Amino acid sequence: MCFTDSDELKDLLLSIRIHGQGRDKYENVRIGINGRLDTLQAAVLLPKFGLFPEEVGLRQKAAERYAALLSQVPGLTVPQVPEGYLSVWAQYSVLARDTEHRAQLMDTLKAGGVPTAIYYPQPLHLQQAYANLGYKAGDFPVCEGLGRRVFSLPMHPYLTAEAQERVAQAMLA
Repeated sequence: MCFTDSDELKDLLLSIRIHGQGRDKYENVRIGINGRLDTLQAAVLLPKFGLFPEEVGLRQKAAERYAALLSQVPGLTVPQVPEGYLSVWAQYSVLARDTEHRAQLMDTLKAGGVPTAIYYPQPLHLQQAYANLGYKAGDFPVCEGLGRRVFSLPMHPYLTAEAQERVAQAMLA
């Protein structure tokens, strides 16, 4: 916990606390952390440790359903986990053919009541927090290209097959 009567120091500390956040939540102006956990959060989190293995399994099943359902969507690439590895699927991010395809799919899903997200719209090498490294647009064309195509679909351990089928049907419309 921090106390200050300085607005400048308060803004700096808030930024560091939230990954180095700048004016909006996806702009990082410095290296920061995400270490917020209060007593109430800890009390809720402790019982979740017992559920974690089951929830990872449920997420895996949801990811497998998505992969099967979305394999029919033209121009869409679904994520793959290499043999012998496991993902906890914090997000289920897919790759559209190009920026326009992503916009079209996201608009279609929004019209169908399906939320989507672009979690990291600006690559790290273009964030102000890393400006001292001297990178500019075009220095990492693969990263930048993927950033213009990726978006995420709803994902949680209790995602029903019916909900996932609605997502797939909306994308196929």
